[in-house]
Amino acid sequence: YAKNFKLQPDVYAVQGYDAGQLLIIGANAVKGDLSNKKALYAAMGSATIDSPRGKWKMSPSHNPIQDIYLRQVVDGENKVIGVAAKQLADSGAGCKMG
Repeated sequence: YAKNFKLQPDVYAVQGYDAGQLLIIGANAVKGDLSNKKALYAAMGSATIDSPRGKWKMSPSHNPIQDIYLRQVVDGENKVIGVAAKQLADSGAGCKMG
């Protein structure tokens, strides 16, 4: 993305990429039989996504478990300068999914 468009993908582009990766992993796991929802959801739930935001997995409440990066704008460029939180997970408190 950055190479083709000369800018970093925004949050929406990254989320769309991640969603596509989850769908591909799930569909491949059930050999295209999307009616096999139990296996589809299990495959998606156990997947590790190699995302522009770094590798991540889903928590039991279906939220990303991911590193949160510390960034700084240097000469107009957004640069990662460290990791603010390693493998941060949202508790999903109040989420009715699952």
